[in-house]
Amino acid sequence: MLILFAVLICVIVMAYCLSILAPKIGLLAYPGDHRLHLEPTPMVGGIAIFIGIALGVFLLDQSYLSILPSLFLLCFIGGIDDRYKLPFLVRFAAQAFSAYLMIELTGTNLTSLGNLFLDTEILLGEWSKPLTIFAVVGVINAINMSDGLDGLAGSLTVLVLITALILNPELHSFTAINIAAIAGFLFWNLRVGRLKAKLFMGDAGSTMLGLVVAFNLIQLSQAPVSLIPPVTVLWFLAIPLFDAVSVLLIRPLKGRSPFAADRIHYHHIIQDRGLSVNATLVFVLLLQTILILFGLYMNKAGITEGAQLSVFLFFFSGYMLLVLKETRKQVFKK
Repeated sequence: MLILFAVLICVIVMAYCLSILAPKIGLLAYPGDHRLHLEPTPMVGGIAIFIGIALGVFLLDQSYLSILPSLFLLCFIGGIDDRYKLPFLVRFAAQAFSAYLMIELTGTNLTSLGNLFLDTEILLGEWSKPLTIFAVVGVINAINMSDGLDGLAGSLTVLVLITALILNPELHSFTAINIAAIAGFLFWNLRVGRLKAKLFMGDAGSTMLGLVVAFNLIQLSQAPVSLIPPVTVLWFLAIPLFDAVSVLLIRPLKGRSPFAADRIHYHHIIQDRGLSVNATLVFVLLLQTILILFGLYMNKAGITEGAQLSVFLFFFSGYMLLVLKETRKQVFKK
C-alpha cells in the first residue's frame, strides 16, 4: 500500500510540475471546435501517468517491466501528436506496433474467441497476432474517443480495472499500480471542488490507457486464466465500443473523415441535452457499471456465448439508431 501511495503522490506532483512546463513545450489544449473549455489547458497528464506506472512497476513488481516499452511508445507518439497533430496513419502504425510489442514481450495475446457458434471454440491459430493487434488498436481508439469530457476516460479505465482486479486478483500488483497512477491524474482532472479541469491527459494518456485496458482484459479472458469468455469482455467497454464504431460509420455519412473531431460522441450528446459535466460523468459511469454487471450476469446464468453476442449486437443496433436520430440534421446537411 505504501508503494501505491507513492505512485499516487508521484503522479500528482509530476503532473503539477509538467503543467508549469506545458506552455514552453507546446503541450496545451486550446479552446475551439469541439472543445468547450475556455482557456489553454496543459496536456501533460499522460506523461505523468506513465512516470507513475513505471515507478510502481520498478518498486512493486518488476515482472511487468516487459509492458513498459509498449506504454512508452504510445506515450511518446501521443505526446508528439498532442504537440504537432500527426497524420492518423502514423498514429495507427504506432498503436499497431505497440500492440505487437505487447504480444512479443509479454506473451499476452488472443488465442480464442470462445464458443460463439454451436458451442465450438474458435481457436485463432495463425490469426492470433493480427487479430490481437486489431483488437488492441480498437480498444486504444475507443478509450481515446472517450477522452472528451473531464474525468471520463480516466474514470472509465478505473472502473474496468477495478472490475478486472476483483475477478482476477493475480493481476493485483500491475492493476493496482495503474489505478493509483490514474487516480493521481484524476486529482487534477476531475471537477471536484473546482469549476474546470486543471490539466488533460492528451493522446499520450488516452492511448496508453487503452493498451492498459486491453492488456488486462486479454489476461482475464484468455488461457491460462480464462475467468470469463471473450464475449463477456465486450460488456466491460460497451459504451466506448458502441461510440467508437458508430462515429466511424456516421462521420463518412456527413462527408467528413472518420477521424475528424466533432460533437457526436455519446458524452457530447448527453451534455448537449442539458446535463452538467459531472452529471454526465456520473450517468455514463452508472450506465457502464450496469452493462458490465449485465454481461457478467448473462455469463453466470449460463447463457450461451452466441446468445450473449447477439444481445450485444442488438444493444449496439439500438445505440446506432439513437445516434442517427440525434444527428440526422448534421448527417444530411451538406
